[in-house]
Amino acid sequence: MAQLWLDLGLGVGMFLLMLGMGLALVTDDFRRVATIVGTVLQLVVMPVVGVALANLFELPPILATGIVVVAACPGGMFSNMYVHFAKGNTALSITLTATATLVTLFTLPLWVQFAVGLFEAHDGAAVEMPVVETALRLGTLTILPVALGMLARARNPNALRWERRATIPGAIVIVLGAALGTGNNPELDPNEFLDSLAPAAAFALSAMVVGTVVPLLFRIPARDAVTIAVEMIVKNTLLGIVLVAQVLDFEAVLPIFAFAVFQTPGGLLLLVGWRLLERRRAGSEMA
Repeated sequence: MAQLWLDLGLGVGMFLLMLGMGLALVTDDFRRVATIVGTVLQLVVMPVVGVALANLFELPPILATGIVVVAACPGGMFSNMYVHFAKGNTALSITLTATATLVTLFTLPLWVQFAVGLFEAHDGAAVEMPVVETALRLGTLTILPVALGMLARARNPNALRWERRATIPGAIVIVLGAALGTGNNPELDPNEFLDSLAPAAAFALSAMVVGTVVPLLFRIPARDAVTIAVEMIVKNTLLGIVLVAQVLDFEAVLPIFAFAVFQTPGGLLLLVGWRLLERRRAGSEMA
């Protein structure tokens, strides 16, 4: 019964979080070239990196799957806030978050299923992840609330004022649910969390490098490139926690917690570095 209430709380929290995101969007936000590049990097390239790192560090199957869950998750709401305060491309950040979240309905179950089969083959341990059920759960928790939020915004622009009233309680509920879930699983080994730190750090560094360099190679402006990079490292780990709690062994949450240690410092480092470079460039032009 306790697990049922935990799953329900996590689901409600994610629904509110995505509803708030939908309230912040309009359809024109999705018509950008940088959105395509950023989305492909988030949901195709970085999951490949996650699989490679899980193999490189020879993680147990369930922890390896957790790393892939992190890698395949879209950007999160905090990335939008960081980009906004740093005067990056806020509209692009929000659009990337929303676009990747919607596409995740199809990509996340497939990547996790691929990882499950790969790591089972290497280790012989069983990790189950029902693809269809997971896709339906993700659709209920992402596409439906985002669509409802966008519909409400289209019919009443003033509905935007409800965005924080939905997202903040949603985030609080998920964080509390994750804490309770961890506390109710005394079999979780702290050493496995420590084992997850190195691959999580390596993935965070990879996200920063790939997210910055590849957009610049596509001649995307530096402001947009750093915005994409922040989206790739400041992920919606709350979605990963909900997914793990509902369809995987809760042990897989440990790599997500490990990555959470690095994502905010990494995102802030990118933005601070970009701002310093911008100031230096502006000073050189004035001189």
